[in-house]
Amino acid sequence: MEREDFDEKKDKIAVVIKEFTLLKAADGLLQKYNEPYIVSFAIDEKGAANPAIDVNILPFPQVRKGDTVTFDGQGHLIYGPSNPGEFLAYSILFMESDQDLRELSQTIETILKSEAISIGIKSLLNTVPSYATTINVLSQLSTLVSNKMQEQKDDELFRKNGTLLRGVIPAYDILRTYTGKNDFIETKVSIIPLKESTELGNMCKRIEL
Repeated sequence: MEREDFDEKKDKIAVVIKEFTLLKAADGLLQKYNEPYIVSFAIDEKGAANPAIDVNILPFPQVRKGDTVTFDGQGHLIYGPSNPGEFLAYSILFMESDQDLRELSQTIETILKSEAISIGIKSLLNTVPSYATTINVLSQLSTLVSNKMQEQKDDELFRKNGTLLRGVIPAYDILRTYTGKNDFIETKVSIIPLKESTELGNMCKRIEL
């Protein structure tokens, strides 16, 4: 889809990770393989007004230092396909696992729900359901989830936050790709305009708060 064909009031977008590279192992030089995983959170205008969060968790066993992980189709889904309304806020965590990857999703979902209650996310969003409140909520939540996973001996590798707005040109920064990097991870995040939800990776799970 071309930028000029995009109707920001009704067309959908997807936020995706196109690829990431493991630049450095978290556990030192002696470890041959690493087990990074991605945890993403996203809240759009509707999710702020009726508190709900889109979550996607994906592990990657046996990744070597220097490996680039790419995704078929459009990429690994962080949000959508949906129309975000006035705004979309998202937070992406790259972690290194020190535990059984098979139980990862359930562990993080349990932490997410308990931490959302403990910091009163529903009340915060109900009081001021704005993009500023939403990104603040997601930043707090990412920190709490990361800290809880670090208590279980996992390591945080990289974190990336973003806010997309309807009232800018182009709306939601469509057709743009953003690169983020630190000592451990380099990654590319793209915003894709969509008429149809084809060639996308694992769908996000919407959790009511």
